[in-house]
Amino acid sequence: MTFADQYYLDASGGLHFLSQQDHANAIAQGLSIPEDSWTIATPEQVEALQNPPLTTKQKAEQILAGGLTVTSAGTPALNGTFPVDALSQSDIIAIETSLNAGKGFPGGATTFSYPDATGAMRAFSESNFTDFAAAVRDFVYGCRGVIAGASTVLPVASVAIP
Repeated sequence: MTFADQYYLDASGGLHFLSQQDHANAIAQGLSIPEDSWTIATPEQVEALQNPPLTTKQKAEQILAGGLTVTSAGTPALNGTFPVDALSQSDIIAIETSLNAGKGFPGGATTFSYPDATGAMRAFSESNFTDFAAAVRDFVYGCRGVIAGASTVLPVASVAIP
């Protein structure tokens, strides 16, 4: 029998790769590999064992890291994907807190330019920013609920605002 480089599954489902050299070394030492109980692994089995699917928690972490895609029907210039990392959340909360306190945007401006994930500045009105901040809040809350194990429902990473 000719031996080729091959992946095998052992009786407990463990994956083993045996090269022609491994096989030759085993024979030289009087060993028998692969063991009789081992089966040749299919490409699908190898893929599943080497690259297991993400858990729901990992998916939520991945979604959160990818940011939130915003589409505005009323202000299409706002359309884009925005980061929602901890620093971005802090900035959004600070600006929204100022708006809620009646203090307006930084510097007293009537509009505020906030960067999307590419660094492009998007000009928000106060009402646009309030809608944006609420969408970020809900998205982050949904992701964190899954990450904490309190929910299994992954949030959608896109939202429409007025």
